[in-house]
Amino acid sequence: MSLIGVTLAKDGPWGHYVGHVKIELGGNGRDATLLENFVYIDPKGHTWGAPAGWKIDGASIPRPFWSIIGGPFEGKYRDASVIHDVACDQRNMAWKEVHQMFYNAMRCSGTEERQAKIMYYAVYHFGPRWGLGPAINSFFATEKEPSAEDVERVKDWVKRKNPNLKEIENAKSEALPTR
Repeated sequence: MSLIGVTLAKDGPWGHYVGHVKIELGGNGRDATLLENFVYIDPKGHTWGAPAGWKIDGASIPRPFWSIIGGPFEGKYRDASVIHDVACDQRNMAWKEVHQMFYNAMRCSGTEERQAKIMYYAVYHFGPRWGLGPAINSFFATEKEPSAEDVERVKDWVKRKNPNLKEIENAKSEALPTR
């Protein structure tokens, strides 16, 4: 399935999904395999595909943040997590675009605004990053794993301030952890 980059009509302020997430859980309690193609079309009409047979594990969302939102296959953000996992594995788009898509897809799934912003902070500052062009396969690992205290500070900051996405991207204070 090669739907990345195809432009289709948008539907709704946050885009829309085509199909439903259908998975088979792996034996280790964390991995899953997509049983059917699943697609997210973002607000600009860009298509993000998750092909049947793809292995997902929720690893694109930093594990310490699971404590406030649940595991990657739970809750309203589950569909966004699946699309984000595949996009992080494929690395066909810049990491910033992939993380922005995750925010939009979470909102499309009905994730509450501040909850989606906490998750956006998590993937933007602690999630996977990679280069494009000649270094397309270079993957920059997270330099620092966020602590439980870091997660609480981010959660409190987002709930108190309700920053926009640019403010989240530019957050560089000792009170807020970043890479």
